Amino acid sequence: MKRVLCLLAAAGIVMAVSSASLAADIKVGYVDLAKIQSDSKAGKDVLANLQKMFKEKQSQLDQRQGELEKTMAELDKQSAILSPDVRKQKEESLQKEYKELQRFKADSEDDLNRKKGEVAKQMYDEVQAVIGKFGKEEGYTLILERSVVLYAPEAVDVTDRVIKAYDETRK
Repeated sequence: MKRVLCLLAAAGIVMAVSSASLAADIKVGYVDLAKIQSDSKAGKDVLANLQKMFKEKQSQLDQRQGELEKTMAELDKQSAILSPDVRKQKEESLQKEYKELQRFKADSEDDLNRKKGEVAKQMYDEVQAVIGKFGKEEGYTLILERSVVLYAPEAVDVTDRVIKAYDETRK
């Protein structure tokens, strides 16, 4: 029994030593994809374009909403002098315009969300290629995304270096 324990202890020591020598060859880093998206030149350009698109849609929405409110106010003023049939016809027209406004708003939101998704995927693909190239050139065994890392010293954070490499590919 004592001999089995000694053999197991020896085997454990041999495995620990061999694991330590393997670990010396492993180079690990991590990147923060959210930071790359917000701090890279491409990310800033994408954000600016999306904000411009949002402002244009919001301006159109505000204009249409203002016209609808103006028409509603006119109907309220005229409701006492309008015949019931004409008033009903104008109310139905307003309801139709309101539904169209709601549809425009929903379509605009869908367009923006679709565009965000397309741009995010394109950026992710580009960044993934940059990280792959960076990892090979720098001799990394593994580069992880920050959200899956529970603990790592700042020294293994390669985000800023990847941002720099990504920005250089976009020139």
